Amino acid sequence: MGVKISGTVLNSKNYAPIALAKIRLKVQDKEIETPFFTDEHGYYEFKSDQDYIGQPLKYTIEKDGFEEKTFSTVIDNAEIQKKFLLRETEALKDKFATLKGFIYGIIIVSAIIAILIASLIGSTPVPIYDTDINVGLNDMVSINMTIDKKWDWMPFVNPNWELQSEEQWIKFDKSEGQKKDTVNISLFTPDFQFSPGRRDVNFSLINTKLNFIDYIDLKFSADVVTINLTVTEEKKRPELDLKVESILKDPQIFRISIKNKGDGASWWNLRSDKNWIELWNDSEISKTYDSNIRRFDDGEVYFKINTDKIKEKNKTVEGRITLGYNNDGKDVIYIFVSEKASSFKIDSTIESWYLPDYYNKTVIEPPRSFIVTELNTNGSLQHISI
Repeated sequence: MGVKISGTVLNSKNYAPIALAKIRLKVQDKEIETPFFTDEHGYYEFKSDQDYIGQPLKYTIEKDGFEEKTFSTVIDNAEIQKKFLLRETEALKDKFATLKGFIYGIIIVSAIIAILIASLIGSTPVPIYDTDINVGLNDMVSINMTIDKKWDWMPFVNPNWELQSEEQWIKFDKSEGQKKDTVNISLFTPDFQFSPGRRDVNFSLINTKLNFIDYIDLKFSADVVTINLTVTEEKKRPELDLKVESILKDPQIFRISIKNKGDGASWWNLRSDKNWIELWNDSEISKTYDSNIRRFDDGEVYFKINTDKIKEKNKTVEGRITLGYNNDGKDVIYIFVSEKASSFKIDSTIESWYLPDYYNKTVIEPPRSFIVTELNTNGSLQHISI
């Protein structure tokens, strides 16, 4: 009983017939015919008078420019028809090239990410400082802290850093930077905040390296800086000297000068008890003084008597500005204002200044001797002892 094997060989890309594709057939791993070729229609045919039923058959199809195709089956019929689809080798090359490019892309992106991560970790700001500090009560101590990168062997990265603290008694001479630097840190120990003994002082060192992305503000805590502060029993006694002066360009604006003439570090703030006593940071009345922020240096604060906010008419009104410092220091400026004149009392000294010309220049009679500063019609000040 003979056998007939036939079929077509087509291009897998467009199903076009492939002519002159070489076909080899093997039965029991032995070639049963010399290689033969497809015609112009991609058709092939093989006939044999031998009985091959039940035997394994192996096809091998070859064509330049196409991937070689092999196929195995068992001859179970006298006539076998089989269609083969061959893939072009250029398409395979393109696919492999795409895959290769994708793999290279992954490698490059992974390398860039690895470099960025290494840069980020290597540039992590690291503080170098003395951890154990001794200081007296109501005093101030300064320490230097050097901020450097984590990995010195990385030459092209620098630390980007920022120092933050919610405590008013911790002051930095600089709070941020983009390279290795030394920061001077001032620690104050006012007695309203501290008592003798050991205490940990903490503040944050922030890594801001990711800020190179302009439209995303990425920050994360790189380190918590801890200083072991030991406050000794020795207590210094700050004492503030308070002085009030008029400002010639505006008789309603006055300057308060504050200077520490005692020992140790002072820590102070001012508060007024009336809304018509307005506190300002400067004589231009451009920035309101914040009574919640304590100051530790000698300084000046300005206040203005805003008569438009005084509702009482034809009577004397009283207000005060209180200077509080450290735990128990206090000075009070007493202010008396009427439609006619105003007078000011600082501790045991009473000083008076007239308001502008549209007020009657009758001075409110104080309880004891004082100095009157009278505003003359030519704009000059005249001091009169009473």
